[in-house]
Amino acid sequence: MLVLYFLLSIYSVIANNVIHIQYFRRPEEYGIFHFHFGNGTKGWESFIYMNKSVNLREEEIYKIVKPFFEEAPSTRRYESASITRHLGKQFEYILNRYPVHEIILENLCSQMKPKFSALLTSIPSQTPQKIKWVIEHPSAFFLIPYGFTKRVGREEYRLEIKGRASLDEDNFDYDALQNTQKLIIKNESHMKNGVTGEHLLKIKAPEVLIEGWNAVASEDLNQFAKEWLNGDREIKKWTVHLADKPQNEELYFEKNDTTLDILLKNDRFEMTTYKTPMDRKYQFNTVRKDLGSGSQNQHQFFP
Repeated sequence: MLVLYFLLSIYSVIANNVIHIQYFRRPEEYGIFHFHFGNGTKGWESFIYMNKSVNLREEEIYKIVKPFFEEAPSTRRYESASITRHLGKQFEYILNRYPVHEIILENLCSQMKPKFSALLTSIPSQTPQKIKWVIEHPSAFFLIPYGFTKRVGREEYRLEIKGRASLDEDNFDYDALQNTQKLIIKNESHMKNGVTGEHLLKIKAPEVLIEGWNAVASEDLNQFAKEWLNGDREIKKWTVHLADKPQNEELYFEKNDTTLDILLKNDRFEMTTYKTPMDRKYQFNTVRKDLGSGSQNQHQFFP
């Protein structure tokens, strides 16, 4: 037992601890809680199945959860009248015991989102660096719960939209999405999820991948270049899928022997930076100052 606690104390410090929670409605209703150390080591996994006759209070759930996590990693099956309550108690226990580097949440029901959000907010010391949401239920436009909108996901924030789910544009106003180092939005939904250049400009992440039906205008490209040249924006690699195919265009800007390459081609908007080659075969562009509301030179690449 002493050896186990010694190993767990080491893993809690040096490993990328991961909480992974899944919820399923069909063919039967159940949830899965998985906690592991992110280094290939086996973790704790529990399956909680709906059983309305097993109506346990939170303190009763805690008495079950505590010895489970204090023993060597294993897999357990539970039944509960409230899957949300049971998953929440496990979530709370781990947050209070281990530093968590990554949280993955898949298809949570409407009661789970505010529950986990409140628990994370209540423990300010927990600032997981990677956040991943998988959203498939089409009950409403998905809006990130408050506890996951700031301080978290600084290394990577990932949203995967599937089925008939839709993404609320207000998510782009949140600190967590705007100031992560890497933003990934995968769109496998049947719905036409997308945003405009106004929303894209709010994102300060150096690395971005956004799928879906997005749109940019020439003044947006100009603004991206201006912010990069002024030192207000770092750009490594951006790829944004667009609603339609624009007229092919490639723009080049330079700062400190580094080239910013902006490309519109084949329903993609891409930005990359690289060291300016000695034998470059392209001419640098300048930031245009005549773009603005009502400008004759203003035009959108997409309707």
